[in-house]
Amino acid sequence: MQVIQFTRAWLAANLGRDEHGQGTVEYVLLILGVALFLVVAAFALQGVLSTSISKIASWMGIQQPP
Repeated sequence: MQVIQFTRAWLAANLGRDEHGQGTVEYVLLILGVALFLVVAAFALQGVLSTSISKIASWMGIQQPP
């Protein structure tokens, strides 16, 4: 029983810490997650993107200026 009481007291003391700066860490993790998603999406869609870019470039090359 003393171990359970000690564990409860330790958890109550350590979980009640000041959370100053927690918002900043969450924003940084969110930004890193979005950046990682964009990098993975770019690699996954590399073939589609390169085909689209080359089609747009060839279309722009055949346009006649006014």
